[in-house]
Amino acid sequence: MMNNRRLYYQGQHHGYYNSHVPCNPTVRFSQMVQQQYAFVPAQHQYHQPNFLSFDNGWQSFQGNSGYPQDHRETIRQDILSQLHHKQPSSSVGHQNRKRHADSLPSSSSSKKSKGSHSVESSSAVIKDVPRPPSGYNPMHSITEAIIRYFLENHQTDKAYKQKLQLRDVLFKIFQSCMPNCGLYIVGSTMSGFGTMKSDMDMCLMITEDGVDQKREAPEILYLIQKALYKCSFVRESTVIRAKVPILRFNDLISKAQVDLNVNNGVGIRNTHLLKYYCMTDWRVRPLVLYIKKWARFHDINDASKATISSYSLCLMLIHYLQYACSPPVLPSLQELYPERFDGTLDIRELKFDDTVSYKSDNGQSVGELFLGFLAYYSNKYRFEEDCICIREGRRYSLDDYMRFKNENFQLQPLCIEEPFDLSNTARSCHDKNIFNRVKRVFKKSYQELQKKKDVRCLFNQPF
Repeated sequence: MMNNRRLYYQGQHHGYYNSHVPCNPTVRFSQMVQQQYAFVPAQHQYHQPNFLSFDNGWQSFQGNSGYPQDHRETIRQDILSQLHHKQPSSSVGHQNRKRHADSLPSSSSSKKSKGSHSVESSSAVIKDVPRPPSGYNPMHSITEAIIRYFLENHQTDKAYKQKLQLRDVLFKIFQSCMPNCGLYIVGSTMSGFGTMKSDMDMCLMITEDGVDQKREAPEILYLIQKALYKCSFVRESTVIRAKVPILRFNDLISKAQVDLNVNNGVGIRNTHLLKYYCMTDWRVRPLVLYIKKWARFHDINDASKATISSYSLCLMLIHYLQYACSPPVLPSLQELYPERFDGTLDIRELKFDDTVSYKSDNGQSVGELFLGFLAYYSNKYRFEEDCICIREGRRYSLDDYMRFKNENFQLQPLCIEEPFDLSNTARSCHDKNIFNRVKRVFKKSYQELQKKKDVRCLFNQPF
């Protein structure tokens, strides 16, 4: 099988030293290149970087700067100055496309467009807590609490720019031994659903072909971990083996916790899609942040504890806004813009700065939508029988979905179709007893909020 794969990274015949994983004489993607394949067309060809040159790459930065190793901020600023004054001149690879990993737009740079929504125009709507409308409206206190929480906790432009600087520094270091790699910010930091406490997720793309996430990705991450020991602004690094392995470390300057994966391209597509849902209607961002706050308080927002991941919670909200609201708050963006969200589109061609031409006729407040979200999953959604599909803006019965759509779908107490690879994003919810508690939290939360119309009743104690 190795002979049929495109391999781009040159290794040593003796493999790589690793204190965590013993050397294996068996040929691995991360250890030895048997043959280099050229992309078609030729300008997409990948070079043959050597993972062992990480150390040399870092030493060259340190040597050029003339600064002691422990002056991490000075070294970091020197690298940033190199990036600002001398952009990479190579004409091939991930980093040189028109819109590439090194030039993703910030949330403050999106231009407004007539008849459409952008990140900036969506954010501009939420500048202060809304004033009570004329006449008594018990839902206003819920809306006020949600907007206030959003204003106090959403990721600021300053925090976002600090994360971009960290990405630029890491990209420059990785590029020294992998000239044509791509380093993408993914997850809530880029999608618009981040808070000031959100981790920073990044994806290092090193090949268009897949990387074995079980065997090869951890080896590559251990090599990167070893290289980052040279970076004094990196602390507490550890490789976490999971379905998608990650290298987790803390940046001492931005204070961000970073989760780095290798070649998880579907995560880049997910971030791209969620960013545009965030742009489509201004109510989506505060709802997502508040739902995650509520779910964390009740301990149902942790995939490692067999509960719902943040990504799945976002998809649950989008489904509700597409399917259960009348009129809908959100469309299916994959149906509205099939070419933009084509799952076969080269990741390097994804645009993060387009606009969305859609205006909902739904005039419900954020408070009404939050209560409706709890009501839908408490009383109307059939967890044992239904499957969420935001790709088509609907829900399927599990029998129909598996018969006509995906017979290999992994059944769990909660079933949510991943919009691109069609897997179950809620596969972490594998324990029925634990998920019964999740459903009880939804139902109890709805009953209390419906009765008292005051969100403080949701945070007295976990249900």
